Amino acid sequence: MIVVTGCFRRETRWIERRPGLRVVRTRMGEASAADLDARVRQGLRPSLLLSTGFSGGLDAGMRTGDVFLARAIAHRGETLSVSDALADRARGALDELGFSVWTGTCASVDAVAGAAAKRELGKTGAKSVDLESGPLARWAAAHDVPFLSCRVVLDAAEAEMPFSGRTPMWLAALRHPRTTLDLARRSALAGRELGRAVTGIVGILEEAAA
Repeated sequence: MIVVTGCFRRETRWIERRPGLRVVRTRMGEASAADLDARVRQGLRPSLLLSTGFSGGLDAGMRTGDVFLARAIAHRGETLSVSDALADRARGALDELGFSVWTGTCASVDAVAGAAAKRELGKTGAKSVDLESGPLARWAAAHDVPFLSCRVVLDAAEAEMPFSGRTPMWLAALRHPRTTLDLARRSALAGRELGRAVTGIVGILEEAAA
């Protein structure tokens, strides 16, 4: 069973449901691994874990809707590797579908990164930032489950986010209505691209396993 994780409905809404695929919604950040653990205790048996969702771009050339495929994940002072064979298959599927694809190191952090934090993370050589790839990569390694992280850029390097992950989204919307409206527009665009990318990757992985 290929298990695809995402936090928000717009991150999973456009992923094509098919036999042999389970889409699991989790909480943000470290809690994502605990949520996956709970699903495994209920009987879920991942043969491959694909961490998806939105990410922040750290390269000035990255735009909303670009796809980022992690080759490594920097998390809490450690670099976690991703299988080259799996990443190569996923990259082939994305190239065939005509995506704008970036690859490299994902910085997995504990809080939503604003523009200043993204500038600092970019100095490390990482190309993308998110909250779940690190915890989920560690979970996959501990359970001997193959792991991939494929994200779609929501916010460019210099873009600020109206929420921090600790502030309720309804309160952020009241405080920053214009930014929140723009975020909603961009998340719909990014969500559709994410759904198309994940569906393509799952298809090529299923062919390889057949």
